[in-house]
Amino acid sequence: MKIAVMQPYFAPYMGYFQLINEVDKFVFLEDVNFIKGGWINRNVITLNNQPHRFSIPLKGASSFRKINEVEINWDCRNMGKLKKTLRQRFSKGSVARRIVDTVFAPRPRTISELAIASIRNISEHLGIETSFGSSSAYDVGRSKDSTTFLVDVCRLENADTFVNSIGGQHLYCKAKFADHAVELKFIEGQPSQSLLEVIDTKQRQAVIDDLRNVRLV
Repeated sequence: MKIAVMQPYFAPYMGYFQLINEVDKFVFLEDVNFIKGGWINRNVITLNNQPHRFSIPLKGASSFRKINEVEINWDCRNMGKLKKTLRQRFSKGSVARRIVDTVFAPRPRTISELAIASIRNISEHLGIETSFGSSSAYDVGRSKDSTTFLVDVCRLENADTFVNSIGGQHLYCKAKFADHAVELKFIEGQPSQSLLEVIDTKQRQAVIDDLRNVRLV
């Protein structure tokens, strides 16, 4: 069994979904500190043929709070601007617009909930059958180093392979995982704009084909 663990991001890039598609279970790492200025609540779309960066407004975002504790500011002026921008970019009736409307409609309390909803909805559209879980559900010590925590998650899930994005090569050592009978592999996924844009500009089957265009090292 193959497993991956990653922080949730709002409608992330192709490589993120390639990682999801490559494993049997994908665990959202949502009970670790929020990265202020990172990409958990930020993304880029194209407007008027130019890249446009946007942020989902938050309440009191801080690197001292967990991702699943950071609340969305639904009532601020910038939220209204963001909704207008997304509606401008994705036409009514398009798959991307439907996904945006679906995940925004219930007004999730936290950025973690919104990000996870976006990932689940995109995965469902692409027919990804990977099961999902959340790191907060695992009864393992969090004072340990990251490798030990990930190995513990693998043990609880009876997983013999842990897959990480290629950027994790400077963080994790294959030998340390092997000491616990877990094989560590890295996926060379494709960078891209938000998957919302990808599914808005390419046929569904072409995106599914891209999901499978990966290499494990």
